[in-house]
Amino acid sequence: MIRLQVLTLLFIATVAQAEIAAPPQIHSPSVADSAKSIPVEPAPALQAPVAPQVPDPIAFDTIPANPETEVELAPALVSSETSINAIQTEIDQALVLGDQPRAEKAFQQLLKLGAPAEQKRDAIYKMALNLEEKQNAPVKAAVLYEQFVLLYPNDPEDPNILLRLGKIYRESGSYASALNKFYSVLYTSLQLKSGNEFTDSSLRAKMEIAHTHFAMGDYKTAAQLYSRLKLIKMTQAEASEVAFRTAYIDYLSGDFTASLTAAQSFLTTYPASPLAPEAQYLVAQSLKSLGRTDESMKETLKLLAAGREFGKKKPAIWAYWQRKTGNEIANELYEGGDAIGALSIYQKLAELDDNPNWRASTVYQIGLCFERLRHLERAREAYRFIIDKIPVTATTDTDALIGVNLATLRDMAQWRLENLTWLEQTEKDIYPLMDKTIPGPDLQPAFIKPAPANTQANPPKLQTARASTPVKFTPPQTAPSAPAPAKSSAAISSNGN
Repeated sequence: MIRLQVLTLLFIATVAQAEIAAPPQIHSPSVADSAKSIPVEPAPALQAPVAPQVPDPIAFDTIPANPETEVELAPALVSSETSINAIQTEIDQALVLGDQPRAEKAFQQLLKLGAPAEQKRDAIYKMALNLEEKQNAPVKAAVLYEQFVLLYPNDPEDPNILLRLGKIYRESGSYASALNKFYSVLYTSLQLKSGNEFTDSSLRAKMEIAHTHFAMGDYKTAAQLYSRLKLIKMTQAEASEVAFRTAYIDYLSGDFTASLTAAQSFLTTYPASPLAPEAQYLVAQSLKSLGRTDESMKETLKLLAAGREFGKKKPAIWAYWQRKTGNEIANELYEGGDAIGALSIYQKLAELDDNPNWRASTVYQIGLCFERLRHLERAREAYRFIIDKIPVTATTDTDALIGVNLATLRDMAQWRLENLTWLEQTEKDIYPLMDKTIPGPDLQPAFIKPAPANTQANPPKLQTARASTPVKFTPPQTAPSAPAPAKSSAAISSNGN
């Protein structure tokens, strides 16, 4: 009995264990369940297997990946250094031939090569210099310069690259970015340069920082920085640049006495400097601002004569400032009633350049002066010279310093001739009716004429013709080949590295 009970218990335990361990039975889904189930798309039929093909070689300019990070592509580009040399040769040849699109295309291909970045260093540097100096594409050059500094943080050329970047940003008006780059030059020079190289690099950066504040119009800070630079040993070119900018800051700040003294000191110390003609202009403008017009005219005549002695090395710059200074002072004298003084300067200006546009404009001014001096026949000669002697086939482009083209000057000269004829006939008809004599030529300078005994009793002069004024020149803000800072006409070269 006991044995039977044990067997019964053993059977029950075995059945229970089997039910626990057995997986649940799978039932066929009902209609309701099948409505809730997710439909399963049948698998597509297998396609016929494609026979493997050997791929064509991949051209180097179509590789989208960098083998440095994708190891499986690296073995195929073991000879990439040879490819870099070949492409660099192609770039050099394209640049020699002036084929910039071809050079840039080859350069893009070179960048896609899977060689280490160190092997591309020379190519990036040369292309950046070419874009900035020869192609006049500073924006493209700035992109490559930034990449260069990022890829080669300890390269000896980094200070020079940062200087170039700062100048590009300053020219574009990004003064904060420019200052950031110039201050970075001081840090990188400390890390990468030594001895004279460090001194030269840091000095150039400090000067560029001062130039940037000058361009921003922050003259107070610029003056402080320039005064500190004077304590540092500099080359003659650097010292003359600092001295001139200091004088110009005085002028722009309204201290004309200080600017006059500084500019005269500059001309005494650096008479042959490329900045000398602009310093002479600064002297004339300072004197004019101080009300010393006669001295200003003398300084202008001195500038017109000085170009023969000192203007041989930089003739374009000297000619520009001679024309600009002479024309502005002559216009001031003419408008102030000193026709003799204006005439003397216009005659000197006419000798500076035989370009038809310039020659015609100065001769026209001479004609106006003769009109005011009552030398009407000489005035006619001047106007006829413009109409008869200046070739009709001469270019009629507008001169940057004149603002009037040749065709317009011819029309103006023709009108003046007709006006002179009308004037003479009108005077012949009117003056006899007034029992007065027609005025004759007047060649006595206004500043030495005796004052009338009773200025109040003298009636105003009879206006017998339209008032004539000299052509208003509209000079540009910078002289040729000499970039200037913003808000001034200073033509200071700051291209040194």
